[in-house]
Amino acid sequence: MTAGRAYRGERCMGGQLVYTPDGDVLDKHLHVLRRAPGGFDWGPEADEARIDQLAIALLADSATKNIALDHYKEFARYLREELEGDEWRLPTSDISADTWSRDIDVADKTPSPEDVDITAVDFDEMTFAVERALCEQHDISIHQGVDDRREELRAARETVQPESGDSGSFPAETGDFEFPAAPE
Repeated sequence: MTAGRAYRGERCMGGQLVYTPDGDVLDKHLHVLRRAPGGFDWGPEADEARIDQLAIALLADSATKNIALDHYKEFARYLREELEGDEWRLPTSDISADTWSRDIDVADKTPSPEDVDITAVDFDEMTFAVERALCEQHDISIHQGVDDRREELRAARETVQPESGDSGSFPAETGDFEFPAAPE
């Protein structure tokens, strides 16, 4: 995109509208990830899902779907800090990763499902790239709400942890036989 071009946002009676550099209304890009079907928001007091949807839409429109999926959370933090008031203008150059990214490189490779251990991941701190790899690893649809996705990931973790985390059993001594629990 050429220098001087910018996305614009405004709050109005009908809600929050965001325009592309060409003057069209910005698509929500719900096909990329559905965080807030109702629309966008910005600023320090913005609803998390709505500012996430704005980050997804801006990144998907100006870069790629994969960059949007991998980095929308970090970009949403940037938008929360940078966009205030009822109207704003965001130059397309500010959407380049070197402007808003603190510790990632857009060229970083998304981890493969084999590289991610579900028992070692903190669900509250994981990146979307890690979450996407875990979903792929455990056949969980990424195209659902974050709460539903996390619930399915927690259930998947529960099925894996007893196998790897039961240090009290000695399968070699019992021939892989589990004795039934004694009645109380």
